[in-house]
Amino acid sequence: MNAIDGAPCRLTVCRGCCCGTKKKVPGVDHKAQLARLSAIDDHSARRVPVRTSKCLGICFQANVVVVQPSQEGRAAGGRPVWLGQMTEDKLLDAVDDWIFDGGPGIAPLPAVLEEHVTSKDAKKPKKNKKPKQSKAAKKERKKAKEKSAKKEKKARKKARKKETEALRSRTAPPGAPGKNKSDKAKGAGKGGKGGSGKDRTRKDESGKS
Repeated sequence: MNAIDGAPCRLTVCRGCCCGTKKKVPGVDHKAQLARLSAIDDHSARRVPVRTSKCLGICFQANVVVVQPSQEGRAAGGRPVWLGQMTEDKLLDAVDDWIFDGGPGIAPLPAVLEEHVTSKDAKKPKKNKKPKQSKAAKKERKKAKEKSAKKEKKARKKARKKETEALRSRTAPPGAPGKNKSDKAKGAGKGGKGGSGKDRTRKDESGKS
């Protein structure tokens, strides 16, 4: 059977909740890409049928395109090929060239599409989780954290005490506790038990008279 006598390749293009939306895949002209895929002809000048699907189930691979083999390609062992992250024009050009050469089962997959091959059962890769710590490591970490907190608390308390003492010394009135001993000594020398120098002179003069 000639290829022209059998069914041509077919395309299923996801256009639903994620694929084909600016929210999921920004910066791509999705309408233009769908029009580009809808204009593909095979080597027999037959227009390749394009069907849109609301969801193909692997939204994390948006945009998704499935290339169905032609009747001849299926007879040769070709099977549907799922392609994910089809967002660049060069990838659509590669699909066009592949279908023109015969598609799945007839022509080899273009190298540029190899990294985009996926499947309907593809699983979304899990985010890397932090390695779990042992109980002993957690205990040591908690202990070190508590020790550091106590040290900081003690340092803050000491600093506040120092600030309070400095403030008191600046605002204390004359003669209040905390005044320098040298100041007290000076006061005693001026007006102590012996009295002032003038008082002693007066006493001496009164005695002479």
